[in-house]
Amino acid sequence: MCGAIKDGGGEGESTGIGALLRVFRAAASTTLGRPILQREVADALHRSERWYRDLEGGVITRPLTRHELDTIGTLLGLDRVQRRALFLVSNGGGLSSPETQEPPRISDELRLLLDQQPFPAYVIDATWNVLAVNTSMAALFPWSTAPGANLMRWLLLSAEARDQHLHWEADAEVCVRMLRDAAVDRPHDPDLQQLISDTRQNPAVRDLWTRGAADFADHYDGHVLQMTLPLFDGQVTELVTHVLQPAGLPGCRMTILTQRAPQEPASRQAVPAK
Repeated sequence: MCGAIKDGGGEGESTGIGALLRVFRAAASTTLGRPILQREVADALHRSERWYRDLEGGVITRPLTRHELDTIGTLLGLDRVQRRALFLVSNGGGLSSPETQEPPRISDELRLLLDQQPFPAYVIDATWNVLAVNTSMAALFPWSTAPGANLMRWLLLSAEARDQHLHWEADAEVCVRMLRDAAVDRPHDPDLQQLISDTRQNPAVRDLWTRGAADFADHYDGHVLQMTLPLFDGQVTELVTHVLQPAGLPGCRMTILTQRAPQEPASRQAVPAK
């Protein structure tokens, strides 16, 4: 979803502080229906237009202050996740360091919780590698039991995912937003950067990165998936994602998939990605 985003970066995607400010200013201009000029942002910050131009151009690289971040966020109408992304890029990423983290290990207690779920459930690490699944998940999604299974690789790159996701592009867009958010949180994580690079080899995924450069997501809790699954004879099934974060496994997530009750065809509506 590419290496750490840097000003003037490659592959159509860059997320240094200057590049991200340009992206957010362009998106805000589109929303308002008029250009938001560099001078306007500079005035709001009580800085010269040249200073702000240097900031967007990557000449100024110091971290922005909380006041500066809040001022920019308010002027450009940034939401919570976009403000978080701006903070992370300004400060060189989050606090986590992949070099100091131990490989995640599923405890017996977490395994018990997973196995006792009546619904499909799985645990993934910070790079969406599948660490464990329960019986229901294995039956519904056999791919998840394969060695090296990775949720992002499956959904973004496999033909099976395209066939099973009724609204593949909308679901893939949520994945790209999460990958973009992870990239600014962990810009020096080699596994994450490799995942991003590999998934962007898909032209459709690369297009999602290019046209949604201002969009970020830090979770997919509550996202609704409309799918046609072999276990349900190809009938349209709505699955709702419920994401938990085990305290003993920082960066990992446990997801439970509940099934919505079938509705009459006339009342069914596609649920937009959030």
